Amino acid sequence: MFGPEKRAELVRSKMIKNGKYLITRIAGSAQEADPNKILDAYFRYKNYISGDNEFENKWLNASFKEVWSTKFLGLVDNFWSRPIGEIKKLEYQNPPYSAANAFGRETKDPKDYNKVFAVQVSGCTYSCNFCYVPPEINLANPTFGKFFSPKEIIEYFLSAKSKSKEPMNVIRITGGEPTIIPEIIIDIYNEIEKRDLRVYLWIDTNLSTNKYLENIESDLKSIVQKRNVGVVGCFKGVCKEDFSMLTGAEPKFYEKQFETAKLLLSWKTDFYVYLPALVYANNTERKVGEFIEMLQILNKNLPLRVEMLIIKDYPGAIINIRQKEKEGRPMPKTDQKIVFDLWYNKLLPKYYSKKMLEKFCCEIPL
Repeated sequence: MFGPEKRAELVRSKMIKNGKYLITRIAGSAQEADPNKILDAYFRYKNYISGDNEFENKWLNASFKEVWSTKFLGLVDNFWSRPIGEIKKLEYQNPPYSAANAFGRETKDPKDYNKVFAVQVSGCTYSCNFCYVPPEINLANPTFGKFFSPKEIIEYFLSAKSKSKEPMNVIRITGGEPTIIPEIIIDIYNEIEKRDLRVYLWIDTNLSTNKYLENIESDLKSIVQKRNVGVVGCFKGVCKEDFSMLTGAEPKFYEKQFETAKLLLSWKTDFYVYLPALVYANNTERKVGEFIEMLQILNKNLPLRVEMLIIKDYPGAIINIRQKEKEGRPMPKTDQKIVFDLWYNKLLPKYYSKKMLEKFCCEIPL
C-alpha cells in the first residue's frame, strides 16, 4: 500500500518540463480497442454514446426533442438477461449533455458534443486493478509519451476537428491524473480563449489530491466556474476497504476523495461523479447506501449527478487485472448488474422523488 500524495510528488517532476506536459502515446499502448480512433499516435477521440446497443442507436438518430426526453434515462428493460455492456440505455450522459446544457439546452443538441478529443496526461496517483492504462504509463515514463505545449495540443485538436465528419466540440483532459499538473487546465483553457474557440472543456480527476489545485487556486478557480467547463470526479470504491483494494492506496486516503470534491464544489464547479460498478462482497447494499449518504453530506443532490460506470476488459485493463491479482488485489466478484440495480432501482428512489429521478445529471442543481 502507498500514499497517493507521495506518489504525486514523485511523478509530477516527470510530467511537466519547460511549460510542456507529458502526453501519453496512445498508439501501441494497449489502451484503445479501435486503432481508427487514434489521432497522430498521441491523441484519440471518443464517442461517448457510440451506438453499441438499441437505445444508443435510437439516441444517435433522435430528434432534438427526443434526445432530451426521459426515455434515454436509466437501465434497459430485462437488463438481467442482457450483456453487461447493454444494460444502460446510455453508457454516458456527460460530457454530451453537460456541454449542450452549458451552451444553451434550448437550442443545443447533445449529439454535437458527443465526439470528444482526448488529451491523456502520463502519470497517476493510483495503481487501480481495473485501469485501462498499462502500469508503466501511469508512472510517467517518458518512453511512453512526449512533451507538448498547450499551443501544440490545441493545434492537434483543430487539425482533428477540421478532418472530422461529425462535430468535434469537446476537449477532454484525462489521464493518468490531471490534478498532479493542474497547470495544464489553465494553459489549455487560456489557449482556447486566445483563439476564441467555442469549445467545452471536460476534466477528469480521481480526486486523490487537492494540494496542487490549492497552489494555483486564484487562477484555476475562475476557470472551473466557466460555463464551458465541467469536472468529473471518479470515486474509487464505496468504502475505504474497497477503495484500498481497487487503488492500492492506504485505506485512510479514501476520505481524501471527499475533501477534494468538497473543494471543487466550494469553487462553484459544474461537478459530476463517475462511480465504477465495483463492490466487493459482503453488505453490498449497506455499503452503497452509506456511500450515497456521504455524497449527500457534500451536497444533497450530488448522488443524482453520479454516472455508474461499466468496467470492461480492455487490453490495457487485462494487463492490470492479471498483475494486481498476483499482488493480492483481485477484482471484485460481485456482478456489476447487482450494483446497477441497487443504485438505480432500489436506493436512489428511497432518497429522491420521481420528478428528480427523471432529470439528466446536468439538470440537477447543486
